[in-house]
Amino acid sequence: MAAIEKLPLVSDGVKARTQVAGGDVVRTAIIGLALVLFFLPLVASAAFGFTLPGQGISFEPLRDALAGTDIATQLMNTAKLAVLSTIGSLVLLVPTLLFLHLKAPNLLRFTEWLSVIPYVVPAIALVAGANLFFRQAAPGFMVSLYSLVPFYMVLTLPLVYRSLDAGIRSIDLRTLWAASESLGAKPWQTLWQVVLPNLRGSLLGASLLSCAMVLGEYAVAALLLHSTFPVFMVQVGMNQPRAAAALSFITILVTWLLLALLSRDSAPKTTSKGGPR
Repeated sequence: MAAIEKLPLVSDGVKARTQVAGGDVVRTAIIGLALVLFFLPLVASAAFGFTLPGQGISFEPLRDALAGTDIATQLMNTAKLAVLSTIGSLVLLVPTLLFLHLKAPNLLRFTEWLSVIPYVVPAIALVAGANLFFRQAAPGFMVSLYSLVPFYMVLTLPLVYRSLDAGIRSIDLRTLWAASESLGAKPWQTLWQVVLPNLRGSLLGASLLSCAMVLGEYAVAALLLHSTFPVFMVQVGMNQPRAAAALSFITILVTWLLLALLSRDSAPKTTSKGGPR
């Protein structure tokens, strides 16, 4: 009788293990399909960009495309725009979000909705409207390369806003601020020595998103007739598609490397016992 009573328990355990195994197979299949769909275009782009028919692997298309060009200037222009746009976005949004979380939390829902407007307004409409305004107010502003900075700050606003907002929500900002003030710290000391170190991960994430957006932004720079790296890649692709594919692949690899470095730097360090410092 005892053996018979244990049979359902054994069958239930076998059924549970079977269900777990089936779930693992489904998850593995989904992850594998996602990886194939993600990496297959990259592999195809690399194969197309770094090969020639009948010759195999070759860097000749890339060398021919870069010969006689001023790619260093375009790369430098894009790098400067990425740095300035990132600094401008952080300087603008970090104090704003801290103020909203501390003093006006009821406005957070409105500002979150407001931050997605760049997704609604096309780049052409943004540039056309700004061009009409600055043509009257400051005619020489749109000619400068640095006129792209405010446009890039607007375009990266949804990404940077959400990265910083998520970081602020993950810490007990009110408690940290009150504790720092009770110890006699001034507001700028609290911001620099208490709040910003706790937001290091979100700051790095927001910076990476901003830089990645600037590295791939073409429409605004082309409309304003400025020479940046994305504009250069499009111009190269008109006549030498293999070189454009190779440059795109290299850009993606550099972005991934930057992401890996930032992720490693923002990871919490552990002590010898395995606990966070």
